[in-house]
Amino acid sequence: MGDIRMFPSAPMRRESLIAAHNLLKELEANESLTDEMRKILLDIDTKLSKNLSLESETSESVEKSSKEDEFDEVKGKLSTVKEVIMGWESNNAMICESGSEVSDEYINAVQEVSGLVEQLRGMCSEGNEIEESISQAEDVLQIAMARLEEELLYVLVQKRRSYEPFRAEDDGSEGDDVASVEEPGLIDFDLVEPEVVPFLKMVKSTMFAANYDQEFCAAYTRTQKEVLEDCLVGLGMEKNSIDELLKMEWTILDSKIKTWVQMIKTAVHVYLRAEKQLCNQIFGESGPDASLCFVNTAKSSMSCLLIFGHAMSLGPHTPEKLFSLLDMYEALADVREQINALFSAEDGSFVRAEFEEVMERMGDSAKATFLGFGNVILSDPSVDQFPGGGVHPLTSWVMNYITVYLPDYFKTLDTLVQDKSDDPPITPKDSLLGSHLRSLGDKLKSNLEKKSHLYKDVALQNVFMMNNLHYIQNKIMGSELRSIIGDDWIRTQIVSYQQHATSYVRTTWSSVVASLREDGIPSGSGSGVKNFLKEKIRIFSVAFEEVYRNQTGWVIRDEQLKEELRISISQKVILAYQSFIGRHNKYDIEKYVKYDSDELETLLQDFFEGSPKSLHYSRGGRR
Repeated sequence: MGDIRMFPSAPMRRESLIAAHNLLKELEANESLTDEMRKILLDIDTKLSKNLSLESETSESVEKSSKEDEFDEVKGKLSTVKEVIMGWESNNAMICESGSEVSDEYINAVQEVSGLVEQLRGMCSEGNEIEESISQAEDVLQIAMARLEEELLYVLVQKRRSYEPFRAEDDGSEGDDVASVEEPGLIDFDLVEPEVVPFLKMVKSTMFAANYDQEFCAAYTRTQKEVLEDCLVGLGMEKNSIDELLKMEWTILDSKIKTWVQMIKTAVHVYLRAEKQLCNQIFGESGPDASLCFVNTAKSSMSCLLIFGHAMSLGPHTPEKLFSLLDMYEALADVREQINALFSAEDGSFVRAEFEEVMERMGDSAKATFLGFGNVILSDPSVDQFPGGGVHPLTSWVMNYITVYLPDYFKTLDTLVQDKSDDPPITPKDSLLGSHLRSLGDKLKSNLEKKSHLYKDVALQNVFMMNNLHYIQNKIMGSELRSIIGDDWIRTQIVSYQQHATSYVRTTWSSVVASLREDGIPSGSGSGVKNFLKEKIRIFSVAFEEVYRNQTGWVIRDEQLKEELRISISQKVILAYQSFIGRHNKYDIEKYVKYDSDELETLLQDFFEGSPKSLHYSRGGRR
């Protein structure tokens, strides 16, 4: 084998020459050296310096050659990725629609050009050529970013899904757009087709890596905000100011409230929940960008919904608003937990605060409306006699209000009327709600007593009160109010209407029965006695006929109450009349009798039917 000669590398040779040069300098500094020796060392040092200079030039040449090679390599890569990126600028097709292989190729090209920009910026060389390359790479990157933003918007708009609530009458099969119910009120729903989510995540990662994170977030938020608003407008959302809403007629607002109640539930349980899920999928659940983009997407729609709620909590607290206010309050209570979860981050604190304020205002408004209902009852302005002494429209309205509609809201009302400053119930079984309901009943009774004095006939006053109190008692007995108001209060009403029934019988019929008194009857059995009895029967008949003409026009709609009253009249009046006739039958007074007891019983059936009647008789005296 030939000789093997070891050549040190250029850096190693340079280091050796420098070391030798330094050693010679130290030797030259020795004072004991002769001039000859110094001359020799100087000659050697001169040769070393020349070699060192040559080595330096060689090293710089190698380094320059290496940078040129790196730059050429970067330019080659830039040319390749530029061809991929620019090739799509004249292509009307969408990358996301072209398959995963094509989209991966484009994304990889964008990621590479992003890296090339950073690599070019890091090169130390100066000159027009590298500056031009940097500018070219940045232009390509910007074009790619614009294309990715376009792809992002296309996917968010064209690949979004429409929510279609599941209907009970369906066969139970779920289509692509039908969500499944996980638990009451919570709906699983995807805003976009699930298969495009990986592409959205790649776009996000690529734009963020290229420092285009603000552009991505702005495009995403702007698009999703518009999409969400479009969805809610489709559900009925309108952008009205508080002043505009307060000027609307209640009939219009009532319809809008029904729409709003369903809309806010769907907005929160479906759309906002789905939007939060999409943000977490794209940005990552723990990232601040997910929370910020979600809040910026949702805040304007939430504000629009809450402005409507705020407006409805204002204005006069009239009774017809109560149930609508309670519906809205319950809708807010239904989504409250979700709102707190969706906007739990600091970015969403103002949404939570606005929501809580509107919910509190709504609750206060509903409470004030309910508690003010008693004053509305007391101040009912109707001053006309209700025909026939029947159940007054105020009574029907109040009792339907609290027995038909109110029970659906007992739980909510019970919560609202509670106040930390209120004294505890007198008994464990009592409640503030029960106390308020009893107060409503008492105020209704008070107003009815005032209205009863519109009738000049005291008997009709009693019939009016009897009718209305019996109606109140029956409505409560047949409703859920019974357990809340309590049997003691109900018994009080029963006693009250029975007292009015007794007063009616006494007021109306005492004078009729008194006509049968035998005070002053002549002694003996002659014509004087017969004439006395004849006059008694005549007076009784006239009195009965007078009552008949008046009270057949009075009205008692409740059949049970009407029958009870007829029985009471029969026991007091007809039995007394029958007993009178029987005691004096020996005087042959049958020919003086205009009505026998059976006929009176029949005539009683005409009482309280609301249709005034008159009696007509034959010449013989019998009807």
